[in-house]
Amino acid sequence: MSKRQTTKTFPRKTDGKALAARPSATPLYLALCLAMFNSARAAEGETLVAQVDPTLLAFNTGFLHGQGRSADLSAVLSSGNSVPPGTYRVEVQVNGDLVGRRDIDFYQDGGKGKLRPCLTAQMLQDFGVDLSAITPPLDLNSQACLDLPHLMDQASADFDAGRLQLNLSIPQAFLSRAARGYVDPALWDEGVTAGYVNYQFSGNYGHGRVGNDSRSYYFGLQNGVNIGRWRLRNESTLTGSNDGQTRFKSNRTLVQRDVDAIKGQLTLGEQYSDATLFDSVRFRGVQVGSDDGMLPDSERGYAPVIRGQAATNAVVEVRQSGYVLYRANVPPGPFQLTDIFPSGSNGDLEITVIEADGSKHVTHQAFSSLPLMLRKGRLKYNFAAGKYDGDQGASPNLVSGSLVYGLTDNSTVAGGFQASRDFQAVNVGVGTNTPIGALSVDLTQSTSLARGKRDTGQSVRILYAKTFTRTNTNFTLAAYRYSTSGYRTFNDHVNDLSNTDGAQSGRSRSRIDLTTSQDLGGPDRKYGSVYLNVSQQTYWNQPGSSRSISVGYGNSWKRLSYNLSLSQTKDSRFGSSGSNTQVMLTMSIPLGSKLQSPRAYTNVSNDSNGGTNVQSGLSGYVSENTSYAVQAGYTSRGRGETGGASLTHNVDAGQLSANVNVARDYQSASVGATGAVVVHGGGVNLSRTVGDTFALMKMEGVKGADVRTDGGASVGRNGYAVVSYAQPYRLNALRPDTHNLGADVELEDTVKQVVPRRGAIVKAVFKGYSGQRAQFTLQQADGKPVPLGASVEDAQTGRQLGIVDPNGRAFVLLNQEQGTLAVKWKEGQCQAPYTLSKAEPGRNYQRQTLRCRYK
Repeated sequence: MSKRQTTKTFPRKTDGKALAARPSATPLYLALCLAMFNSARAAEGETLVAQVDPTLLAFNTGFLHGQGRSADLSAVLSSGNSVPPGTYRVEVQVNGDLVGRRDIDFYQDGGKGKLRPCLTAQMLQDFGVDLSAITPPLDLNSQACLDLPHLMDQASADFDAGRLQLNLSIPQAFLSRAARGYVDPALWDEGVTAGYVNYQFSGNYGHGRVGNDSRSYYFGLQNGVNIGRWRLRNESTLTGSNDGQTRFKSNRTLVQRDVDAIKGQLTLGEQYSDATLFDSVRFRGVQVGSDDGMLPDSERGYAPVIRGQAATNAVVEVRQSGYVLYRANVPPGPFQLTDIFPSGSNGDLEITVIEADGSKHVTHQAFSSLPLMLRKGRLKYNFAAGKYDGDQGASPNLVSGSLVYGLTDNSTVAGGFQASRDFQAVNVGVGTNTPIGALSVDLTQSTSLARGKRDTGQSVRILYAKTFTRTNTNFTLAAYRYSTSGYRTFNDHVNDLSNTDGAQSGRSRSRIDLTTSQDLGGPDRKYGSVYLNVSQQTYWNQPGSSRSISVGYGNSWKRLSYNLSLSQTKDSRFGSSGSNTQVMLTMSIPLGSKLQSPRAYTNVSNDSNGGTNVQSGLSGYVSENTSYAVQAGYTSRGRGETGGASLTHNVDAGQLSANVNVARDYQSASVGATGAVVVHGGGVNLSRTVGDTFALMKMEGVKGADVRTDGGASVGRNGYAVVSYAQPYRLNALRPDTHNLGADVELEDTVKQVVPRRGAIVKAVFKGYSGQRAQFTLQQADGKPVPLGASVEDAQTGRQLGIVDPNGRAFVLLNQEQGTLAVKWKEGQCQAPYTLSKAEPGRNYQRQTLRCRYK
C-alpha cells in the first residue's frame, strides 16, 4: 500500500474550475480514512491523503457493498488520481526548487489510466531543461505533449493535487546552468503600498555618590515607505537629557528601486559607495549597482568548476567539511559541474563518483574564495556620482565605478576608478584560486591636489585565504596593504582640503591582518579549538605603530563550557598609556537538561593596568516569552562589589526590557522598548522589528479566531499579521499556525508562497470559513444511505464541503444556519435541505439525518 501523508489543504472550487483537488486514496485506505471524518482530526480541518497505486485501479470494490447498497468511488478513484483531467494552475518545482506558476493541461494516459501533465518543448526550456542534451532534437514550436521519463532516463513528473504542485525530477545532465536555485522573474512581487517605522527606545537614570542625577533618552527610528517598485528609506535619531536639550538628526534618506534588465539596484539620496575596490565614501547622489540576490544560486559568489568522468550512469556527490553540498546524476562520459554553491569561503571539496555497480572514485579539489573572485562569465558592477557628504569641511563632487569579471574557471579580473576635480584614482586587480589557497592582488594609483600641493602614490593590497582540511586549520583572511607617502584615499583627500594647518600625519603606511583558527582532536573537536587574531598598522609622518593580538582556547568538559583568552593592545604613538594586556577566563554550565534550563556563568579577568574583575550570574526564563538575568561581582577599581538584574519580555508588538545596577558609588536603571508600526491599506499593525523585506498575512473569514503566524505573531483586529522577515527574490513559504483554530473554522489554504522583490512588503491572503460543524447522515428518497464516495457541496455556491463515508455520513462545516446540500455521485444526484439549531457552548458539532430529494 502506498505511503500516507497529511495535508491541511481544503478542497474547493472557484469559478467552476477546480483549484485544489480532493486527495486520492486506495480503496481500502479510503474507506478507513473517510470513516474518520467524524473524529477529532476531521474537526481540526485536516484531510488525510494517500497516493494511489495504479495496480489497484481495477480493484473490485464489491467488498465495500453492504446492507444492499453499492459504493460509488468514481469521484475519488477516477483515473487513479485525485482530480479529473483538465487544466490547472500549478506551481512547478524542478528538483525541489520553484521555477514558476502556470496553467498546465493534464490528460489521462490511456495505457496506464494515470493523469499526466502535457509538457511541451517550450515549457521544458522555460523550466531549465537543456534541450540540446536531448536526442533526438525537439521542435521548440511543437505543441505535442512530451513523455518526460521517455525523453530523459530517471526523470519523473509527480502531480500533488492537494497542494497544486507539479514536481519534476530531472537529472543534472539535462539541466542548463541557470536551473539550480532559479526563480522565474515573473514571480517577483513588488508588494503593496505601505509604510513602516522601526523604533528603538531607551531611557536611562543614574545617581552618583556626589548626588548628581542624570536622565537621558534615545529614540532610534528606521522609516520606510513603498509605492510600487519605489522604496523610500530614512534613518533618524531623537535624543534628550536633563540638561534641557533635545536633538533630532536625520542620518540618511534615500529612494531605491530594482532594475530587472541590468539585475541591479538604482539608489538616489544619502548613501555609501561600494567598498569592493576602494574605501567606502558617504555621498549624496545616484548609484547603480548589481544585486547578487537577483541571480540564481548557481551564479552567486564564486565556486570552482568540477570536471570528471563517469563510466556508467553515475551519481556525483560533492562534500565540504564532511557535508554533502551537491548531488547529481550524470550520464556515461565526461561531466562538468558549474552550479556548486559551497558554504563559507574556504574548505577543499571532496568529489565522489558512484558508478552504477556501486564502485566509488574519490578526488579532491582546492577551494578558497575572496571578495575579488567570481564565477566564470559573471560580472559585478557599481557606478556612483554625487557630492561628498561629510559632517563638516569640504564637499567635493565624486564619480566612481568598478567592474569585477570572472575571466576563467579559477581567475577573476577587476578594475575601477574614482574621479573628482582635484582627485583621481585607478585600480586594477586579479584573483585566482590555487591548490595552496586563494590569492588576490590589486594596485591603486592616486593623484590629488590640495592647498596647492600635488601628491601621487600607489597602494598595493594582497589577500590570501585557505583552509587546510587535513589539519582543520583555517586562515579566514590574511591581508597586507602598503601605501606610499603620496597615496591618498578620497577620504584622505577631503581631510587634506579641510585641514587648515597643512598637517598630513596619521595616514596609513602599512597594515597586516591575520585571522586563523585550529580545531584540535579531529572534526568533532575532541580537544577543543584555538584561535589567533593579529593586526598591526604603521603610519606616515608619525612615529610608532598600533598593534592588537588576541589568542584563545575553548573547550567543554561534560556540561561545563569554558574559554581562556589573552589579548594585548599596544599603540606606541601614545607611550605607555596606549598599552594594555588582559587575561580572561569564562565558564558556564546549564542547571538542567531542558532547552530553557537556567544557566550559571562566571567571568574572571585581570589586566596589566591593575584591574581585576570577577562576575558571576544566572540567566534563564520566567516563561516562554520572558527571560531574566541576575549577576553579582567585584571590581578592584574603586567600585568594590557590584550587582544587577535585568528582565526582557517579548510581545507581539515588540520587546520590552528593564535593568538595574548598583555599586558602592553609583546606582543606575534603564528601560527599553523595540518594535515596529506598519501602516498599509488594511489598517495599522504593531509588530516586532521588521526587516527591509517582509510580508503581511491577511486572514479572511476567520474573525475572532486565535490565528498566529508561523513565527508566533498574532492576527490583529483588522485581520492582518506581520511576518517580520522575508528573503528577497527567493521562495518564502508563509504558514499560519492553525493549532488553536477550533472546530468552527476551516482554511482553504494553509501555505502561501511569495517571492518578494528587495525591500517589498508583500501580502498573502488566506481565506477561511467560520460557522458550525455538523455530521449529516444522508439518505436517498427510498431511505437507503447515499453511496460511499458521493460528494457533498453547498447547493447555492458550489463550494465543496466533504464526501460521504461508508455509513452514509458526511462531516461538514456550514456558515449558514439553514440551506441546501447538493449530493452527487456517479449515477445520480439529489438535494437535502437542512436547518441547524443555535450553537451551544462546549458542543463541537451537531448530528442530523437528512432525506435527499431528487431534482
